[in-house]
Amino acid sequence: MYRPSLKSIWSLIALFALSIALFVWAQYSYVEIKTDHYEQKVQAAHLMQAFMDTIKVELQESGYEFDAIDDPFHTGLIGTRLSAITTDRGLLSDKQAALNPNLAAIFIEEFTKEKLQAGDHIAVGITGSNPAVNLALYAAISAMELQPSIITAVSSASYGANREDFTWLDIEAILKKHKLIDFSTSYASFGGKEDLAIGLSDNGIQRLSEAMVRNSTPMLVGATLEENVSLREGAYRELIPKGKRYRLFVNIGGGLANVGSEPNAKLIPEGINKKLAEKPFEKEGIMMVMARQNVPVLHIRRIQRWAKKYDVASTQEMIPIPGQGPAFTKRKHNVTVATIALAVLLAAIIIVIIFDRHDRRFMANIVDPDEEL
Repeated sequence: MYRPSLKSIWSLIALFALSIALFVWAQYSYVEIKTDHYEQKVQAAHLMQAFMDTIKVELQESGYEFDAIDDPFHTGLIGTRLSAITTDRGLLSDKQAALNPNLAAIFIEEFTKEKLQAGDHIAVGITGSNPAVNLALYAAISAMELQPSIITAVSSASYGANREDFTWLDIEAILKKHKLIDFSTSYASFGGKEDLAIGLSDNGIQRLSEAMVRNSTPMLVGATLEENVSLREGAYRELIPKGKRYRLFVNIGGGLANVGSEPNAKLIPEGINKKLAEKPFEKEGIMMVMARQNVPVLHIRRIQRWAKKYDVASTQEMIPIPGQGPAFTKRKHNVTVATIALAVLLAAIIIVIIFDRHDRRFMANIVDPDEEL
């Protein structure tokens, strides 16, 4: 009679062990995939880190007093809760979250969506309210070799660049002194209510004026918000070379000369806007003027939302390492390893089947002596 071989059982056990080993190999084999525009993102992140390091050293050498609680990394980019040039309440958490060189990758991503190229002209409207975000923007502009026309509302919300002797214009001056940027604010305004610093003391307005003078920045100041918007329109037109056009307008924060009103700042979708000209606004800022000239508008207000969207969120323990994280590379399972593992397993199964059939045929041809009787 036929006696089945026990070899097939050991073959199954061996296949089972091999399949487990191959699964573990494939499961824990990853490759790092670089995201689009990886080199520019890394360059911008390292450049922003260089900005932060330079500012820190400069302030340390000048005897600047850092706030160990609000600014634990001693960056100098976190201001005070209140000062003579503080126009509004600001969130300390927003300012601290912006102490992240990888934020520069956000602007690279947004700029490349608009297919900006080296040499393209962009219009920029910023305030002193979140200097670290401004640094991220400047790093991206430098990395992509764009040509910015910048107008700054110098006053600031709480915890921004709101120290009277250390405004955003003074931060720019440090970067230019060390040849880290070759551009800066071309015109400045007071900022705040109506872009006229309404509500600030005479001393506060005087300190803002002094900041513009010591940094040789021409002042834009009209009698009303509408006049200030008109002055900005003329300034942007003057700043761009003849025959060129702005490829993008970038607004950081809620400067009223840029957005028109506080409700506008909240209602206008953050990100790239290409249809602002089709929407009615009770009060218009330079954003709407640009939109009517077919210039796309990039509106960024709450940086923590952007950090979450692009997965570059900060931690309170340390400043993130520039150029590392999901914004730059993504881990994916190694398809090559998985393919090899599958091929090895299939080959092992085929070999076992072939040898098992051979053994079965061999056993079937053996004559049992008992059957001859």
